[in-house]
Amino acid sequence: MSLEETESRTETVEQGEASLPPAARGNVVLIGFMGTGKSSVGRRLAESLGFRFVDTDQVVVDLAGKPITRIFEEDGEERFRELESEALRRCASADAQVIATGGGIVTQPRNHELLKRAGHVVWLKADPETVLARVSRNRDRPLLQTADPLATIRELYAARVELYRACADEEVNTTDLTLEETAYGLAESARIALASPGAP
Repeated sequence: MSLEETESRTETVEQGEASLPPAARGNVVLIGFMGTGKSSVGRRLAESLGFRFVDTDQVVVDLAGKPITRIFEEDGEERFRELESEALRRCASADAQVIATGGGIVTQPRNHELLKRAGHVVWLKADPETVLARVSRNRDRPLLQTADPLATIRELYAARVELYRACADEEVNTTDLTLEETAYGLAESARIALASPGAP
């Protein structure tokens, strides 16, 4: 979804005024640590469901007018988290989407209710070694620019695991699954979840 499309679906919220959008129906929201497959699986899942694919990181880039690495370098992580919450708020007001979120989106309590309102929340998991192998070639990971990336992954994951669990309606471990296997399984479970009475 482009920035213009997200803007057309919700009003810009003044900083600090976290008014919630009405609960959307028919979205699948992917949460989880970096490298668990949210974006790649999300695109394939959206194709299978006939949904639009939306990535909150891309909406953040559109809002800021610069890459995420520059947001961290020039404005700091706090500003990035503010933009991330605004991106989620905009996406949560739309429907018929697969929404891939940033790995740290659950660290902000204000996002928990937004995630629940956005749709059926799926937590994609993978063990730390698998995560490192998947992201090692990507230098655009500000939080992993450390002397020991594996230790950083373990530390960050330990701090977030209960937050992911609290927000999730479903959990999927992608460690030993291919992209196709993960997307296929999610498509089946998503159809059931979104068709069920009381679905998000």
